[in-house]
Amino acid sequence: MLGAGRTAATNMDKQGFGDLDAAAKSRYAVPLRFTPALGTALIVVGLVLQSPLWLAAVAVIALSGVLLPEAMVLDLVYNHGVRHLFGGPALPPTPPPRRFSYALSATLLAGSALAFTLGLPAWGYLLGGAVAVGGTILTLTLWCLGSWIYRLIPGRTPATTTNPR
Repeated sequence: MLGAGRTAATNMDKQGFGDLDAAAKSRYAVPLRFTPALGTALIVVGLVLQSPLWLAAVAVIALSGVLLPEAMVLDLVYNHGVRHLFGGPALPPTPPPRRFSYALSATLLAGSALAFTLGLPAWGYLLGGAVAVGGTILTLTLWCLGSWIYRLIPGRTPATTTNPR
């Protein structure tokens, strides 16, 4: 289920990893789940705590994926720590469709933090929960809602990565 079957490989293509061959997709299928899994866990903690500060911090982490395609904070945790424990490959740079998804997540998480700050917990749960649901789906299937939305923008197609490690 966690490998790069046909569906997972197609979902990786739609995130912008289309230049990876089948062997590379198989190697990256599990590691590419680390970032959304950890990010989702951090979001859930923020929602349980109803913590605007925690959710704002997670929004900044998501924003790092937009601004730093080769140094997204959670990717760095994987690349410089976790992968060495399991002998996994370093994650490739984040392609544009996935960066767009991070931008959506950062925006919704900032909105969630603001909603909790303003005493609007229902909105906080709705906005943050939407990102948590999306992150869970991404972790389990490698299907990315943000990348899907990116592909709906006229003139956009999933870009390929460069120099996969």
